[in-house]
Amino acid sequence: MSVKIMHEIDVSENNWCNSAIMFRVWNGKGVITYQYGTDDEDYYYNSKLLLDGKPILQAHLPVSPTCTGLLATGYGIENIDCPELKAVRESLNGDYENIRTSAEMLKPFLNLLEDGYYLLADVPHDPTDGNSNFFWSVPNNLTENPACLEEYYTCENFFYKESFPKYLYPTQSADLCNQKRIEEYVEILKNNPNPPRALAYHEHGFISALLDGHHKATASALLGQAVNCLTIMNVGRVYFEAYTETIEYNTRIKSINFSDIKIPVPAGSLYGDYFGFTMKLHEDNLTITEYNLTGKKFPQAELNAENLYLDIESLMGLYNYGLENTEFTDELIDEWINNVSYDNCFRLKYTIKYLMLKDKDMAYRTALKIVKKNYIYLPYEEAWTALKKFRDEKTEKIFIDYIVSHTKNDRFWNIVTSYWD
Repeated sequence: MSVKIMHEIDVSENNWCNSAIMFRVWNGKGVITYQYGTDDEDYYYNSKLLLDGKPILQAHLPVSPTCTGLLATGYGIENIDCPELKAVRESLNGDYENIRTSAEMLKPFLNLLEDGYYLLADVPHDPTDGNSNFFWSVPNNLTENPACLEEYYTCENFFYKESFPKYLYPTQSADLCNQKRIEEYVEILKNNPNPPRALAYHEHGFISALLDGHHKATASALLGQAVNCLTIMNVGRVYFEAYTETIEYNTRIKSINFSDIKIPVPAGSLYGDYFGFTMKLHEDNLTITEYNLTGKKFPQAELNAENLYLDIESLMGLYNYGLENTEFTDELIDEWINNVSYDNCFRLKYTIKYLMLKDKDMAYRTALKIVKKNYIYLPYEEAWTALKKFRDEKTEKIFIDYIVSHTKNDRFWNIVTSYWD
């Protein structure tokens, strides 16, 4: 076996990841690989994640890490003969034990990778594309996706966040959806502290390709929860021992990153040992082919994807202001409202979006407190938009009172009057 399971990684500071373990592949079969095109005049290039030479996820990506890329579905993994995936599939359906046990179980599949160092990480993924679309309902053709950013940057306070696995793209045809299996997984996943894992490959930015577990992910969407994925991750960034103008196979490095997990390497380590797949020549005429992978409707899952999960902008808004692990209380909300500032305005903006998904009662109280204030630095648009979701006499009176006391020239008039649309 050409897969060596190495040491577990401390991910206590990486709250997007439950656990992770490094492994090395040598003399790998190279059945799972990437194919890259040359840069065009806009500094974008085509890429394909391949399984046995067939594209299972396609992309049109920027050279700049802060620019948005485009994604397209692929060939359909069910059409590719992969006995190694079939061999580990049954093991994935049992309750999760730990990351080392999972890595050992997945060795036959990991052996399909190209030579190099990888991470296997247990990562909760939202069953959406990062833009409030159910993962199995995305377009087949190349579509712009803000979750395809290697570094998410916002000019609000010059914040940037290195990407990590968070959202999903399908690799299996939606026509293979089996409603009975979904219902079975709903019962299996419901209130299960160690649910069976799906299998994913971190493709680019915040997007992972879902290799196995489409029914698990659909059941998770119906439950309004994340789906835990055993996620294969490539080296994403390399830090060198000294400044270098050209990168060669034997250029010495001092540490590597898997997303924002930084790992020191032994002295004398070479770039090519850890990052060898980038040494491939790019193809001049690599084109994206449109396949018919999605199109089936999933009404409840699609509704939940829109209403129960944060999109990439809102998620990064929480990270922007250090709110991703915050315990929100009325006292904290009151402190932000009563100490109005530029930063507190944005804290409230993203908190409302979060609370509308996780605690609608608190979201209502927060939005109501904001619209009753007359401070310039408060997120009134988000507050009124949140209140529009509540259809009752008490809330309707709030909107009527606003109309009575304001004119059509007020900046929130259109939002408020659309309450009855």
